[in-house]
Amino acid sequence: MENEINNYEFSRTAIDAAPIGITIFDENFQIIECNDTIINLLETSKQYYTEHFMDLSPVYQPNGDRSKEKAGEILKRTFNGENHVFEWTFLTATGELIPFEITSIRTMYKGKYAALCYQYDLRHIKHMTEEVKKQSELLKERLRQQELISEISRSFISSDDTRLLVDEAIAKIGNYYRVSNVVIFSLDYGSGDAEHAYQWSETGKKLKIKKININQLIKASFPERLYDIATVPIISCADTSLSKIDDLKELITENANAFICAPLYVEGRLWGIISVEQSHTPRHWTDNEKSFVAITASTIAGAIMLDIYNTKIKDAITKATATSKAKSEFLSNMSHEMRTPMNAIINMTKIAKNTSDTERISYALEKIGDASSHLLGVINDILDMSKIEANKFELVPVEFDFERNLWRVVNIVNFRVEEKHQKLIVQIDKEIPKMLIGDDQRLSQVITNLLNNAVKFTPENGSINLNAQFLGEENGACQIKIAVSDTGIGISKEHQKHLFKSFQQAESNTARKYGGTGLGLSISKSFVELMGGKIWVESEYGTGSTFVFTVKMQRGNGLECGKEQKETWNEDDNDFTGHRVLLVEDMEINREIVLMLLESTSLEIDCAVNGLQAVEMFIEEPSRYEVILMDVHMPGMDGYEATHRIRLYEKKLQEKNADGFCGRVPIIAMTANAFKEDIENCLNAGMDDHIGKPIDIEIVMDKLRRHLKGKPS
Repeated sequence: MENEINNYEFSRTAIDAAPIGITIFDENFQIIECNDTIINLLETSKQYYTEHFMDLSPVYQPNGDRSKEKAGEILKRTFNGENHVFEWTFLTATGELIPFEITSIRTMYKGKYAALCYQYDLRHIKHMTEEVKKQSELLKERLRQQELISEISRSFISSDDTRLLVDEAIAKIGNYYRVSNVVIFSLDYGSGDAEHAYQWSETGKKLKIKKININQLIKASFPERLYDIATVPIISCADTSLSKIDDLKELITENANAFICAPLYVEGRLWGIISVEQSHTPRHWTDNEKSFVAITASTIAGAIMLDIYNTKIKDAITKATATSKAKSEFLSNMSHEMRTPMNAIINMTKIAKNTSDTERISYALEKIGDASSHLLGVINDILDMSKIEANKFELVPVEFDFERNLWRVVNIVNFRVEEKHQKLIVQIDKEIPKMLIGDDQRLSQVITNLLNNAVKFTPENGSINLNAQFLGEENGACQIKIAVSDTGIGISKEHQKHLFKSFQQAESNTARKYGGTGLGLSISKSFVELMGGKIWVESEYGTGSTFVFTVKMQRGNGLECGKEQKETWNEDDNDFTGHRVLLVEDMEINREIVLMLLESTSLEIDCAVNGLQAVEMFIEEPSRYEVILMDVHMPGMDGYEATHRIRLYEKKLQEKNADGFCGRVPIIAMTANAFKEDIENCLNAGMDDHIGKPIDIEIVMDKLRRHLKGKPS
């Protein structure tokens, strides 16, 4: 008896502890036993469950069977020895429907047949199944989205027109979402408005687009810079008729009831927005749809950036082509400008060699001189332009006499004025300070260029006016205005746009008809701007031209300093008898030129053909030479290294107090490198002065007078 009690208690404990519901029916379909699990799952009491079992089931099961009849059928078949596994839905007292999986088997209970039902709660499984189904659908949706993005992205790689591709992309987006409109707005930061750049409509009709105030709305909704945010913000509305934010309605087209807006960032800056819209009916947007609009916005922004780049590339190619054409024409013109004087130099040299007529020789030499000067001017223009384009050109300010400098330019140009029987009138404002501080050579170059152009383009018996005006002074900076007017051919408004550009002249046939490099005005513009001014032209075709420029220069103190001035010398000052110099030059022709030019001075000249020989000659007899004329670029040892070694040897002699050492010998660079930094390099290398090539004999004489002992300084 005790064992039976123990067995019962064990069975009872096992039933109640089971994690699934257990219910036992007798052959009359009455519940004779159940565990606590099923009672708790159905949120009822054991008494109510056993007495009102069918009341805890809906009248009909989900498959349409009547619950009472189906339950009776299953229990009857179970008592006949059949095992059944089936789904059953219970109805709790609170009205919740709970799906169960029930397994019914026949068993012995207290000596009689009974139906044992195991009841497994399917809610967790159902939830997991629904979640798996939901995730599966979401995955399928994202795969479709990925295919769409890939299709759009691949199309942007093609060589088709980018704008057309963007139009096709937003059409695909509209069809994918099954919406009414897709619109892209571009922002105009200048006007503060947003204009529609692209649009698509399911009807194919042109949309009525509103103007948007960028400052009041879009910039308030989306950050201007992409790096200011962690995630791209999205604005959406399911029903504009219920929206309390009236501004949102300004983002959409007419009749749109629901929309999603996402920003388009191009090169990190807010370029515009894309608006996906549903017309005539509200629409609930899923999170997946919102995020996908952001992704498509990023893809389309990339295409728009590509369109912008393509436009820039086309513009650059057009500009480059135009520049290339201009440079090609310039090179052709330059070839003409260089070959013409070279032809004169070569052939006039032959004429001079083949004649004994002194007048004919004199004529040929005069023409060679003119052609050489012209060729040197062309070369100087090219060198100036190359320095300007490389941003390496610097002014060399000195104190100079403005009026004297101006008249020097006029005197240089005046012989050409007389050749064409023209009239040149010069007016100089007396208010302009006598002494100014600035780059007098570059100022002269600008004025010379304008005067030469005026003479060139003005017919015989025409008039030219040069007017210099004082505009005022501020903090010691005097503003000078200079105008050159002529009665020449004039310049059309269209051609005036190209006047100050590199490698260009007013018209393509100008170079052929009048000559010139096409660089003068461009160089003049650069010089004027470096001097704090500007240059412009006032002209009409056929009525003459006026070129005007302004410059700013400091008022001088009345003493000419910082600039070497040529003095007035008498003939005896050109006699260097008893003086000896060392000429260091690797080119034989250059040595011959210097020797012949200085032949009349009675100067004793020794020659070295490279830097090493110059150093050896100096070391052998340090006090022999009063001046060294040093070329810079030579094979083996150049002029810089030679100067360095000479200075080191001089230092040793000085430290030893060597007998016969007369101190530092002046070294004058004599080189074709004539830019400011070239001169500075020579001085930094230990040289004392600089002479540019081609050699101007007057400059050479001036340098020798200054540095040779016993001569004026």
